[in-house]
Amino acid sequence: MVSYAFVPLTVNVFFAFNALSDYSYGKRNRSKLIVIMSNKDLATLRNEIDRIDNAIHDLLMERAEVVENVRAAKGADGIKLRPGREAEILRRLIARHTGPFPKGALVRIWREVMSAYLKLQGHLAMAVYMPEPGAVFWDLARDQYGSQTPMTSHASVRGVISAVQSGEAAIGVLPVPTYSDSDPWWRHIYSTAENTPQILSRLPVAQTEKVRGTYEEALIIGLPSDDHTDNERYYTALEFNAEISPRTIIATFADCGLEVVVQGQWHHETVRDQWLVLIEADVVIDKDHGAIKKFLEKTDAHVTGLQKLGGYAVPFSAEELI
Repeated sequence: MVSYAFVPLTVNVFFAFNALSDYSYGKRNRSKLIVIMSNKDLATLRNEIDRIDNAIHDLLMERAEVVENVRAAKGADGIKLRPGREAEILRRLIARHTGPFPKGALVRIWREVMSAYLKLQGHLAMAVYMPEPGAVFWDLARDQYGSQTPMTSHASVRGVISAVQSGEAAIGVLPVPTYSDSDPWWRHIYSTAENTPQILSRLPVAQTEKVRGTYEEALIIGLPSDDHTDNERYYTALEFNAEISPRTIIATFADCGLEVVVQGQWHHETVRDQWLVLIEADVVIDKDHGAIKKFLEKTDAHVTGLQKLGGYAVPFSAEELI
């Protein structure tokens, strides 16, 4: 019997050479080569897997108890989305990860785990923009917030926003804004009304993930949160009293030392003196920001309004998950 040692356990195998009529070194009849593992050693490995599974299960139950204690300590009722905290947890786990288990699978597992604990806080439901059957936003939402989270589809973006604002859903899933949108949904959250949603997250959290064969993305909206993390991007709506080109906005901010991306613009002919522009940057822009003060000095158009519409933790890149 030939013994092959593996770490940390030893697995014994033997070759049944008497079953081979034409075995010779350098030429093997693979169909007759028989490798038999000791049933005892295989049982030991399976018992070890069962022990690990039990330990994981015990820790999940223990984590649930800690989550309940945190909820009791905060004294808050209902769902409190903390996408920044979730992003920090995932980045910490990815940073300490070793071994052959895929990092992408680790991220996916932990998203399911965190969603399950989030549901312990209250009613967790999603309103998903579905302009037509088979839209990818449904799959993006399911991948992010777990298989057990209730979901409703809405044919209009206004339906999604209203569901979040009314409390029917804690989470809304909408397309990433583009400059070509003729009636962009983000203008509906340019508001100071009570319970107006904000942008909280971007999907998928791992940029390597394909949904229905394409690399689609979406934004998550929810009630405003003061939760932040180090690596974030922010959306700000600027209101002008006259039309101003995206090129001028980008160039003027660049002269002020801030790189921005214009993600959308909206104007309606019935509102003569309102032009809304959506910009994205890696800092929170408010009226006291140095770049805004310089911007106001350099541009001819008058800024009549400015509002942060939210932000998101930057998703994992393909390189981070290798």
